[in-house]
Amino acid sequence: MREVARAAGVDAALIHHYFGTKSGLLVAALTPERDPADILAGVAESTDVGVALVRRAIGFWEENPEQRLRAIAMLRVAATDDEVAGRVREFFLGAAGRVLHDAARGDQRQRRISLVASQMLGLVMARYVFALPEIASATPDELARQVGPVMDHYLTGDL
Repeated sequence: MREVARAAGVDAALIHHYFGTKSGLLVAALTPERDPADILAGVAESTDVGVALVRRAIGFWEENPEQRLRAIAMLRVAATDDEVAGRVREFFLGAAGRVLHDAARGDQRQRRISLVASQMLGLVMARYVFALPEIASATPDELARQVGPVMDHYLTGDL
């Protein structure tokens, strides 16, 4: 953190005051510039919410490689840092909750939203971190058609 402060030309205590820990600084540096709720606006009103969600999320990452690289870096760190993992968890569940609250059937709403978030997180990891060939080479539309119905089941089907 001292090096960051030195490069920024500020006292290290200032960096510590605003970010707390190295993990806090990392999360601040890697947090997306746009709120996912803005990116996913209108998804919950779609007739096929899951398809729209996957298409919009993957499409955004494909069109914004800098955002994608930042998110991938944060996911990799989250795998080994509990503080970063907690922030990623809050981020995914918060974004999913804001966007999908009304689309999720009332019974077990939080479970339904968590299942969708886990599916999306798994898809992102498979495509961008592990680069599973069949997932990494699929178009956003293909993934939306193939994974979207699973998301719809989580949102409205029997659990």
